[in-house]
Amino acid sequence: MDGFVNKFLSVLKVVTDDNKEDVDDKQETDGLKEEKEVQNDVQENGGKDASRELQLNTAGIREETEPIESPQSGSSSNSSSNLQEDSSCSLLSYCPDDIPTLPRIEQCIDIVPIEDMPLPSPVSQLESSTQSLEPGYTPSLAHSPSRGVLQRDRPPSPSLFDRSIEFFKREFDSIRFSLGTRPVLTHEEWFNIFNADGQMLDTEKFYSFLLDYDWPTELLQEGWKYLFEYYETFSNHDERVLVDKKKDAELENLMSAWSEILEKEDESEENARVKKLIYLINKDVPRTDRDHSFYTSNPENSSVLRDLLVTFCFANPDIGYVQGMNEVLSLFLVTVENKTAAYWGYSNYTLRNKLFFNSTGLMAKLNGVSELLNIHDPELYNKLRVLDCSNMLFCQRWILLGFKRECKTFEMAVKVFTIINSLKPTHYIQLQGLGKCELLSLDMFLVVAILISSRNTLLSFTDQTDVYQWTGKLKLSDMSAISHARQMYDEWANRNW
Repeated sequence: MDGFVNKFLSVLKVVTDDNKEDVDDKQETDGLKEEKEVQNDVQENGGKDASRELQLNTAGIREETEPIESPQSGSSSNSSSNLQEDSSCSLLSYCPDDIPTLPRIEQCIDIVPIEDMPLPSPVSQLESSTQSLEPGYTPSLAHSPSRGVLQRDRPPSPSLFDRSIEFFKREFDSIRFSLGTRPVLTHEEWFNIFNADGQMLDTEKFYSFLLDYDWPTELLQEGWKYLFEYYETFSNHDERVLVDKKKDAELENLMSAWSEILEKEDESEENARVKKLIYLINKDVPRTDRDHSFYTSNPENSSVLRDLLVTFCFANPDIGYVQGMNEVLSLFLVTVENKTAAYWGYSNYTLRNKLFFNSTGLMAKLNGVSELLNIHDPELYNKLRVLDCSNMLFCQRWILLGFKRECKTFEMAVKVFTIINSLKPTHYIQLQGLGKCELLSLDMFLVVAILISSRNTLLSFTDQTDVYQWTGKLKLSDMSAISHARQMYDEWANRNW
């Protein structure tokens, strides 16, 4: 309760400072009005006393409104010139003086208004550095069209009442989300975001539902089809019927392609590749969610899972089969309960994240996690570095499986997987020693949040083995870690870079 009161007092202090500025502006305006009145008096009466009063008032206004010369004005230009020389620099490398180090989340609940946060000077160079990463790529913060990465315009300062309401709403939502007591999406709320033709009118509301609501099973089946781009959000009823037929036919063709090769029983390279895929996948499928009712009630579903995995890996030889794909595809198959929609949703998800299914891409992401932890909790980062765990390899399963095995229940895994895929990556972060930048995605913040939530345990470890043993026993039983991750994500996303 004391912490809550302190946060509210902090809001009042910020608003009081803004009100003080308004009073100063009012005093300046009153002074200018008085100056005009005295000038009229001088013109009409030619009074010497009035002229003297005018000089005194003008001097007083000039003294109050004299601009203060910034001692960092010279360094800002130097920073810009240095940035031009090295276009590979990013947010955390080229202007450490302009961008403050993020405090730990417990000490910063976003009570400082966005417009009061410092704005680094070389914004144009930031834009050019992000665009140079990938031709034609425009960084986007989330699916919501109202949010962006590089924001220059500062919104008007809200009133004391608006800030107080927003503060209490944010605190209430954070507590409710952490405890897992989220509202349940109703059928009426779901249908209200569509028009009569079945086109989704409010995509922003849709992603808000994904992030903040619990979904009934039958609605989540439909929601995942949009989330993982099986359906386009602007498609109507008739178009979705055609999509179902088209995707069914395409899947059957892909499955027939490798089945026909297998039936030939020759010594061709293709035949050997299919047999190897089946051999590897057959070792993992029987132990995939074997206690879930979806598989225990119908053993044939395990065969469906195997066939879909072989189909995807055969159709995408550049990716192939990576252990853990069975776990993720099972999430789609159990949640959507439709073979075609599950396959294409999984295919879109995997192709979107295919860089992380090889060692180079995965290490880049883990290095990004390491950098984030160093920013948010330097003490914990240094401890892991001493234990030779700062490479975050002990977290690779978390990233690859979408934290599925770290969740206490399958339902919790579905919630977490839905949330971390409902926000697109935000700002870039410089990776030390790799000379490149990495997008910050919500799953990276979730890794950091889990580590910080267990910092006392991790700080007590004396050996690398302790860390890996702790990782194997970790289970998420509530939503507090992902709530923390979203707060960190928002701190980065809401900055005026």
